[in-house]
Amino acid sequence: MNVKHNRDAVLKTGLSLLCNKGYHSLGVDEICKVTGMTKGAFYNAFKSKEQFLYEATLLYSELNIKRIQAELLPKSGQSSYDRLLTFYIKMFEAQPRLNYTGCFINNMMAEVGYTSELMGQATKIEFDRFIDAILPTVVEAQQDGYLTPHIEARALTELIHSTFYGLLTIAKSSKDFNHSIQTIKLLFQNIKYK
Repeated sequence: MNVKHNRDAVLKTGLSLLCNKGYHSLGVDEICKVTGMTKGAFYNAFKSKEQFLYEATLLYSELNIKRIQAELLPKSGQSSYDRLLTFYIKMFEAQPRLNYTGCFINNMMAEVGYTSELMGQATKIEFDRFIDAILPTVVEAQQDGYLTPHIEARALTELIHSTFYGLLTIAKSSKDFNHSIQTIKLLFQNIKYK
């Protein structure tokens, strides 16, 4: 029987598996078992496990960019500086609920970005898209006089987000997000302008 699978549903399920297990620990057999696909249907739809990872990466990025933009929208009574800092603190505080899975893009950069040219390029592009989504709030915070004007806005955004990625990796390893929150607060104190 030829069963038609909902590609988006398969990718969402696969993305959840990838977030929890990582790329190398997750086999096509398990993806097929959980999604109900046959191996033939999987390879017909995605051509390879790497292609599946690539498409899951694009899906994650789309969902995450929408979340970033929604989180950073101006809120009554909250400065641009406070929105940025709160955004990062909330991501650390979510880690216990997420079983310390970290950020999928960060994880894939570390796990396969250096061994797969496709994924190395894809994760860098998606990282840059995250920077693009955060950048307007950093620009606003600089214009409002909250963040240092002595560092170009994109470079400052990359500094903040790269620091976040490093701290997230530490939080994943230690299962302790409190240290990461204290360190991100320290970074924000040191890039504060007034």
